[in-house]
Amino acid sequence: MKEMHRISPQEEAGLPLFKSHEGARNYFEEKYGEKFVFEESIDSDKGVCFYYRLIINEEAYVKGITELNSTGYVGIEFMNSYQPVQIMEDGSLHIVYQEKRER
Repeated sequence: MKEMHRISPQEEAGLPLFKSHEGARNYFEEKYGEKFVFEESIDSDKGVCFYYRLIINEEAYVKGITELNSTGYVGIEFMNSYQPVQIMEDGSLHIVYQEKRER
């Protein structure tokens, strides 16, 4: 299965300015479909932050989730299988740009 590419800083700069969490979420869901998954939301002093994962390598992601649920262990392949995307309720974004982690 082919890996999807991560969102680059240049791509993020070209994204529309979102006015709400719903607008940003809808954009990413339309663009990435089932590869864009909700993780959790957390209240902060700046409002609610919604955490998502953009799945880059579905096979490694599914294997990692299964391993995490059965053993509590998170392998490096799992950590490299997705890109974190945070959306605030006002629509502002934080996309995590990490280099691939090594063992």
